[in-house]
Amino acid sequence: MTVQCAVELEIADAVHGHGKPISLAELAAALNISPAKAPFLSRLMRMLVHMGYFVQQTKEQGEGEGRYWVTPLCRFLLKDNPFNARSFILCMNHPNMVDPWRHMSAWFRTSCPPSTTTTPFTLAHGGKKIYQVCSSDPTFGQMFAEAMGADSRVFSRALVARCKEAFEGLSSLVDVGGSTGTTAKVIAEAFPAIRCTVFDLPHVVADHGSRQAHPNLDYVGGDMFADDLPQADALLFKWVLFDWPDEPCLKVLKQCKKALTRNGGKGKLMIADHVLGHESCSDESSMGTSWLFDLAAMVNVEGYVRTEKQWAKLFSDAGFANYTISPVGALRLLIQVYP
Repeated sequence: MTVQCAVELEIADAVHGHGKPISLAELAAALNISPAKAPFLSRLMRMLVHMGYFVQQTKEQGEGEGRYWVTPLCRFLLKDNPFNARSFILCMNHPNMVDPWRHMSAWFRTSCPPSTTTTPFTLAHGGKKIYQVCSSDPTFGQMFAEAMGADSRVFSRALVARCKEAFEGLSSLVDVGGSTGTTAKVIAEAFPAIRCTVFDLPHVVADHGSRQAHPNLDYVGGDMFADDLPQADALLFKWVLFDWPDEPCLKVLKQCKKALTRNGGKGKLMIADHVLGHESCSDESSMGTSWLFDLAAMVNVEGYVRTEKQWAKLFSDAGFANYTISPVGALRLLIQVYP
C-alpha cells in the first residue's frame, strides 16, 4: 500500500524530474500537496527510504529534513521507464485483488467437495474467476492485462539474454497462453530466424488493438485443454501452468507431447516458472518470497508453486523423457522438457 501511494502520487517522477536531490518542501510543492501535509509526507518518505526506493541525504543548514534522491530500485516506479512496474503494483493493490485475501479465513471454514474449484478469489467475487472478473469489469481487465504485460516485458528480456542457447537452432515457437504477445514479440525481435505464434483463447487473440505486431509473429485462437496445439520446434509456457492444479496441467502436458512428436517431430517444451526450493533460489529471503507466491496462487487461482520433484512427476506422467533447469531471475527458471 505504501508503494501504491507513491505510484499514485507520482513521487518518483517528481524526485527524478527535479534533476537533483529535492527537499521535502520542494517535493510537497511538486506533488501539489498542502504544506500542512508535509509532516505526513515526511513519514511516508521515511518508509520509502527504508524500503530502498529513495535515499535521504544529510540535511543542509536551515532544512528540517534532508534531501531525497532516487535509487536504482526507483526506476520501476518511473512513468517514462518502459520496464516500470507501476501497472503491476496498482493491479495487485486493486480491491479486486486485495478482497480475496480478506476472505481466506472464511474460505478455510467453507465445506465443499474436493472436486469443486472454489478459491478465496471466487468466494470474494460471487463465484467468478479472474478472467470472468476481467470481462465484467473492463477497466480492471485493462489494468490486469497491462500488469501482466509489464511483467512479461521485464522477464522476457532476461529470458532471451540469460538463456540464449535455449533458442538457438529453433525455427518455430508457440507461446501457449501468450495473451497479447509481449513475450513472443521479444523472442521474435531477439531471434529473427524463429517464427513465433501466440496461442490463446479466441477472444484474446482477436483483440487486434491490444496485441503486439511483428513480421515474425502470428496469432492462433484455441483452447489448450481441448484443441490440438500447433506443431513447432518449441512450445513455451510463461507463468501459465503455475495457475493450474495437477490434473489439468497433466492434460495440457499430454497435449504438448502430442504436438511436439506429431509427424515425427522432435521438439521441446519450455516452461518459464517457479521451482520451489531450487538451489538457485533457496536462501531464506527467496524462500519467503516463493511461499508468498504460493499463497497468492492458493488465494487467486487453483494452482501452486511446485518443487522440482513435483514438476518431474508431471513430466514423467505425461510421457516426457528428461528435463533441464536454468535460472533466469526473479525466482523464475527455464525448464526445458524433452519427449
